Amino acid sequence: MEAAARSATAHPRIATPLRILAAVMGLVDLITGGWALVDPAGWYRSYPGFGHHWISVQGPYNEHMALDAGAGFVAVGAILVVAAVWANRSTLTVALLALVVHSLPHFLFHLTHHVEGFSAFDTLFGVWSLGVEALLGLILMWAVWRPRRA
Repeated sequence: MEAAARSATAHPRIATPLRILAAVMGLVDLITGGWALVDPAGWYRSYPGFGHHWISVQGPYNEHMALDAGAGFVAVGAILVVAAVWANRSTLTVALLALVVHSLPHFLFHLTHHVEGFSAFDTLFGVWSLGVEALLGLILMWAVWRPRRA
């Protein structure tokens, strides 16, 4: 009993809003990556859907790259969802670090490489959402580790 109490204070559970946000980001990555793994050519042609085409305007189709990208999204999504369920600091920190390491270089690439054919909407949501995702990952890491008031 005493060991369980020590363990609970060593790894306090994460607040529900933080867990929900991590889970939602994880589900978005799981859906994105799952689509790329199940239908790489369709993902390439149509992502993100709704009449927008963010990948096909950037170069020729490459099944290997589509599958690799899909696997990366699935990996990050899976660890975020698992961390949200397990709800401890260490696990969520590792998951959020994976999110930042995955999304920050992606954002920086798109920030420095203009895409012909992107509308203002596509640039705003397709590029800047990656920056927001990386920033949210950093903010959530801070929230997970900030000192708690007594």
